[in-house]
Amino acid sequence: MKLVFVDIETTHLNPAIGEIIEISMIRCQDNIEIRYTTKIKPQRIHHADPGALKVNGYNPEEWQDAPEAKYVAQKISSFMMNAHPVGHNVSFDVEYLREFCHQNGVPYLASRKKIDTVVLSMEHLPFLPSHSLSTLRAFFGLSLIGAHRAEKDCEDMRWIYNRLNRASAFSRLLWRLKYWYIKNKKTLS
Repeated sequence: MKLVFVDIETTHLNPAIGEIIEISMIRCQDNIEIRYTTKIKPQRIHHADPGALKVNGYNPEEWQDAPEAKYVAQKISSFMMNAHPVGHNVSFDVEYLREFCHQNGVPYLASRKKIDTVVLSMEHLPFLPSHSLSTLRAFFGLSLIGAHRAEKDCEDMRWIYNRLNRASAFSRLLWRLKYWYIKNKKTLS
């Protein structure tokens, strides 16, 4: 099964208004891994949500030499071809990628089947109060340095996917005990 782990950073929550300004993808098939990460120069930055830009760490200088969307679109289309997208709230990423490909005149060729690490987290870690990427990073002890940047988020999401996808009943029991310990340690202190 071809999987493409994907994370995007955008200028707005609505793909009809916003733009993808950074993307990271890791394509995995038959023990072969191919990575692609790039910034994308925004063309309609005046429509951007200031909050989104702050979260994503956007600054014009860092994006000055980024390629334009039309040069990245074909690469994304080829990278996604016949693969199952995997992401944290993957429907958001897929909706943006479809719109991105459409706006740039290239087909969106990914499989219709998607794998969402939020859903996996809810299934395997139902006791967590949140299933955000930040919560999962904290629970598994992953660093927050570089969070909300496409490459770091994609790599961490892939690590979480692999951890949850291969989880045994014993692992799930240990995670529940770990959460119980952490929760009770805080209340007892």
